[in-house]
Amino acid sequence: MNAALETIATRYSCRGFTNDPVSRADLEIITTAGVQAPSSRGNAPWYIAAITNREIIDDIRDSAWTLIQRHAGDSARNIQALGGDLFYNAQALIIVATRPTYDLTSEDFDAGLLTENICLAATSLGLGSCICGFSTQAFRDGTTNDRERFSKLLGFPWGYEMSIGILIGYPAAAGQQHPTDMSTIRFFE
Repeated sequence: MNAALETIATRYSCRGFTNDPVSRADLEIITTAGVQAPSSRGNAPWYIAAITNREIIDDIRDSAWTLIQRHAGDSARNIQALGGDLFYNAQALIIVATRPTYDLTSEDFDAGLLTENICLAATSLGLGSCICGFSTQAFRDGTTNDRERFSKLLGFPWGYEMSIGILIGYPAAAGQQHPTDMSTIRFFE
């Protein structure tokens, strides 16, 4: 198996990270791989904030957790069953913000391509990753000014909105990729 296919086969959603810091050099490699993703019509409608500042990570986590507890009880109970830390002790958080493209393409699709590149790059460096949709909740609570506060703190360009968060760090334990369901594939020859 070649290295790219091996990385794809071994990448999994890490839900437990050590306290070991993620280096700036690794984050530069990972985010560079992200922006090397293709995008619809070459729009590259993304902005990346790579965060290792513990106070900022915890602030975003706590804000998201407040909204999840208020509106998604089942999800909150599942997270508590996994140890209660919404970000699983990740030592880095990558926030991807996008701007609307207003054409026949989708900035969310483009953000997905960028996100997968980031996760595969992290795996190739021996790091774990977890695409954390819950992180978006910190930017969606209409009862607070957190969306504006975090957008300003992270330097989002005008018109950009939070799209997805990616947790990065060293895995606390070995993990396994989600089961592969080959029944979802059909060949027409």
